[in-house]
Amino acid sequence: MDEAKTSGRPLTAMVRDRIEHMILSGVLKAGERLNENALAAELNVSRGPVREATRSLADAGLVTIMRNRGAFVREISLEDVLHVYDIRAGLASVAGRLAALRATPEGVAELQDLWEQMEAARIERDSDHYYEINRRFHARIVEMTGNPKLIEFHETTEREVFLFLRRGVTGPTRIDTSNRQHKEMLDAIAAGDEQAAAGAFERHVVAGKQRMLDTLVSNTAG
Repeated sequence: MDEAKTSGRPLTAMVRDRIEHMILSGVLKAGERLNENALAAELNVSRGPVREATRSLADAGLVTIMRNRGAFVREISLEDVLHVYDIRAGLASVAGRLAALRATPEGVAELQDLWEQMEAARIERDSDHYYEINRRFHARIVEMTGNPKLIEFHETTEREVFLFLRRGVTGPTRIDTSNRQHKEMLDAIAAGDEQAAAGAFERHVVAGKQRMLDTLVSNTAG
């Protein structure tokens, strides 16, 4: 990344996005220390933007800054993620209701396209690609609400859950049920059925919590 070529976008924001992607993709592992010098060299920037980006990521809940020790990729405990799932379920209910109320035909078409991409990934048993589109599907529903605070809360909880899921508590066998539930959400939003959409999205998150726990137990037993 050339500091002189930022296309008018703030350099710190670009660096932040790159480091966030490295965290969420698993390149930077939970608990790993962020080496400012190494990151600056890899991204071809000075240490200043890396330091500012790190502080921003700490505010977003992805990084923990320890005095006199440095910055580390945040580790999410099982107890923490269970609490986050409970919050997500409530947010999902509100998001589903508002999305059904405010969705446009174009928005519904976007959701249909994303669902079809997930279905293709499900058939191919490509769980990594499936979960990438899954996050976009959820985010698009929340964006349809037009509620900036809801979007902000969703992004925060999504990051925390995804940090935990990077530990390997997902699997290809879980996506069959998941995508059936996505279809229920899509159909309810397309029909403008606020109650059905709220219930479908909330049930999906609650079921996701249980799928995560079942997979965690299975991995532990194995």
